Amino acid sequence: MSAPKFIELSLVTDKSKVTATVSNVGAALKNLSVSGTEIITPTTGHDLNPYADGIVMAPWANRIDRGKWNLDGIALQLEITDAELDNAIHGLVSQVIFEIDEQSESHLKLGYRLAASAGYPFELTISISYQLTETGITVTQSAVNQSAARAPFVIGAHPLFQISGTPTQELEIKSAARSVNLVNERKIPIKKIATAGTQYDISEWRKLSTCDFDHGFGDLVFDDSGLAHHFLRSPDGSMLDIWQSAEFKYSFIFTPDNFHNNADPTLRKAIAIEPQTGPANAFNTKEDLIWLEPGQVFKASWGVVFTSAK
Repeated sequence: MSAPKFIELSLVTDKSKVTATVSNVGAALKNLSVSGTEIITPTTGHDLNPYADGIVMAPWANRIDRGKWNLDGIALQLEITDAELDNAIHGLVSQVIFEIDEQSESHLKLGYRLAASAGYPFELTISISYQLTETGITVTQSAVNQSAARAPFVIGAHPLFQISGTPTQELEIKSAARSVNLVNERKIPIKKIATAGTQYDISEWRKLSTCDFDHGFGDLVFDDSGLAHHFLRSPDGSMLDIWQSAEFKYSFIFTPDNFHNNADPTLRKAIAIEPQTGPANAFNTKEDLIWLEPGQVFKASWGVVFTSAK
């Protein structure tokens, strides 16, 4: 078995220098910098961070209610990995070691063969590709069902963003999301509502200091290129465009005030914008749950474009 390792990526052009670090544990994006501006909240070490920053989430994203779900009349139980709220959270690959399938100076492809288990009796090959661009990064997530039966499937990513030099609470957010899932006390969705006119409305620029989100957002507006966009900008006009392809029908947006990670224990404001193909608890609700047929290949992309005001 491969050992945990960090993979450094770099792309230098006449206009920019882009660097990134990826851990092969959880295929986690540990940091990302564009011409000296950090746009991913950096962290260190291979261990899972308290807020799961950077990891890949599969074969489900977010939470499964008490880890229980039903497959063709058979009750299945996933390991409870969110002990405080009694849920199974963020899938099965957040701490596994991915193999390096391809690597160049600015490109990395990682792969992992997920074995069948009691709680998820399917075998998948999951691949994650990181490609640096002149203005940021493109991430492609793919999966192949290696099982003899169709497999329920959700995939997502858990990046936390920043524009270094600006306190996160001073950033503004604008989003293509038109609905939000309200949740119960255990963060399980109970009702979908339109965001317009509510505390979850981010259709126009809004300062993050006024946002208190730990919710899945949906009904995204996709442009003519088939992409949905969420934007973050600093007071000087520097901006992040966090885009996702049409396969990612949801974004989970999380704005904790007490964020900390392995690199920095200081409690602070943070912003996670997490592309997901399905909502929380999709194994139970079946809402936008993907069913991969045997041998079927699934692929979806997301990425970040940074524009500096300087």
